[in-house]
Amino acid sequence: MELITNPRRRKHNKPPTAPKPVDSDVQVTHETRVTAMDRPLTLAIFVLVGMGLASVFSASAHEAQLETGNSFTIVNKQILFAVAGFILMFVISRVNFQFWRSTAKLWAIISICLLGLTMVIGVTANGSERWIPLPFGFQFQPSDLAKLSAAILMAQVASQRKIISMTFVVNMFLISMMIFLIYQQPSLSVSIIIGLLSVVMLFLGGFPLTFLFIGGSLIGYKMMNKIMATEYQWRRITGWLDPWGDPQDKGYNLIHSYFAIGSGGLFGLGYGHSIEKLAYLPFPYTDFIFSVICEEWGLFGGLIIMALFGFIAWRGFTIAMNCPSTFGQMLAFGITTTLTLQAIMNISVAIGMMPVTGVTLPFVSYGGTSLIISLLMMGILLNISRYKITARLSEAAATPAAL
Repeated sequence: MELITNPRRRKHNKPPTAPKPVDSDVQVTHETRVTAMDRPLTLAIFVLVGMGLASVFSASAHEAQLETGNSFTIVNKQILFAVAGFILMFVISRVNFQFWRSTAKLWAIISICLLGLTMVIGVTANGSERWIPLPFGFQFQPSDLAKLSAAILMAQVASQRKIISMTFVVNMFLISMMIFLIYQQPSLSVSIIIGLLSVVMLFLGGFPLTFLFIGGSLIGYKMMNKIMATEYQWRRITGWLDPWGDPQDKGYNLIHSYFAIGSGGLFGLGYGHSIEKLAYLPFPYTDFIFSVICEEWGLFGGLIIMALFGFIAWRGFTIAMNCPSTFGQMLAFGITTTLTLQAIMNISVAIGMMPVTGVTLPFVSYGGTSLIISLLMMGILLNISRYKITARLSEAAATPAAL
């Protein structure tokens, strides 16, 4: 008979088991942990917003001085939006990303209602009815909220990896409603962003390429016919293809964007020394702020902006691949793709690779709704970054050993 001389209980080696998942769709064949949010991404966001505030002040000071007598009027509003956006970003970064899956349809319905409201009480500017008036002279642009809603809806669809399901039917219907209402404002550029986002997310969700190609071709054909039948949209196409054919009208915006970028050279004319922003380049602190940056900071400044967006995209896709939750992966991909597409479109317009669209540069261009919603998206991405796959477990660790 074995005598136990140690009063403490003998330790037994227990078979390794998989860690408790952070949510219901976590892959249990991976070891996961909760960490601090992604610091490099946070730093890149602060730098980009800081450069944006400096650029908004430089590009808007002349106009603000003429209209209000105070050159800081426009940038002061943008600073207020940035402070509110950063507070919201850090609050949202503490909210588990699964919250957005459970409320996906709610946000879509809110977006649809607000988009419909713009058709009733919306403020018209530059031929588009995209803004809802708010107290104290502020405005809200529902299409920015619709982009976030679409990313959440498509993350829901893609994470299921089912070609046909009730979630697929309902979510695609809601997205179609948003695209339709946005196009009626009209805002072709945002409609294209949401459409491209949907295609990318369906591809990531494993939908057949044949299905996506046929569907995308039909939608593209219908959209092209609509563009050709809409005079102002077709003028943008022809003005982009041959801006020098009508330099005082259809090609005016693009030509002066060329002048601004070309004048900057390698290192620019110096901060605040842009000439095109004074009375030539339209929308210098919104649609064409990248042109002003290139004029004042040169090719060097333009490359810094593009590098920051490239870094944010890299961190976003890395966060997606490291997330143990399928929904979290797809939501991170959707948010990163949305902001990346918007940045690519804005810069492409400025350098003449796309027709003028009216899309602002995220984090940089003036606009309260755009900046706050973009920072809200970053808050969600930062929360997802806290959940990481640290190692792949062995088969024995993933499945408890038999007794």
